[in-house]
Amino acid sequence: MKPTLTNLTRAALLAFALIQPLSALPADTTEPMGQKFQAPKPAKTLRVLLVGSGSSHDFPKYFLGTDAETLKAVPNTDVAATPNLKEALDLMKDADVMVFSGNHNQWGTEEFQKALHKFADARKGLVMLHAATWDHGGWKGYNERFIGGKTPSHGKGLFEVTVKDKKHAVTKDVPEKFKITDENYRFQIEQKSKVDVCCFNDPDQSEDPLPSVWTVKDRKTRIVCISLGHDADAHDNDAFKKLLVNSVNWVAN
Repeated sequence: MKPTLTNLTRAALLAFALIQPLSALPADTTEPMGQKFQAPKPAKTLRVLLVGSGSSHDFPKYFLGTDAETLKAVPNTDVAATPNLKEALDLMKDADVMVFSGNHNQWGTEEFQKALHKFADARKGLVMLHAATWDHGGWKGYNERFIGGKTPSHGKGLFEVTVKDKKHAVTKDVPEKFKITDENYRFQIEQKSKVDVCCFNDPDQSEDPLPSVWTVKDRKTRIVCISLGHDADAHDNDAFKKLLVNSVNWVAN
């Protein structure tokens, strides 16, 4: 069977992804990247999977690129990243923790949502980052279980983040107050959810400060949500990096 143009195109894109930095990929790509975890798994190694794609953000550059480098700098951490549904489903089987940030409609499919619930039911940790904390009302049960609420809108600019729970492992060694240039998500906690706020942002068209880092109590696993993280100004912020690393380590235990 002769390879079709589509097959050749996909093969070329995969090869391109393997040899090019993620910053060179289209911001909205959903093509597989071919990344794998080390095999066999080294002793005492934490496997972290970064999954994300969609619109309004450069997912390959920041969520799958910068954040991957941040986590790779942590000893005994093996990292793989993908914007592709099929690849994500395959890698989830071997991951210990998943960091998810996406708004592409492939993540709202029954196939991925079932896999996400299965991942959590297996007591594997979840960090839900930025776009993951949006109002994904069409993803049945998603916001209720994994986010504990929804984000219907956001502001943008320089604002201050304040640590509320100084004793939580997620905020360890994070400055009590820090400035960040980012989207200020106007997160709304669902009344029935069990959410513990670790950090909050300055008010933005609201009377009260806005939750920016919180944990969601779940019957099977640990979940941390971080609404911060739009672009380079956030992902390169030292406090953001510390929150990400702490969150991954906490949900892994």
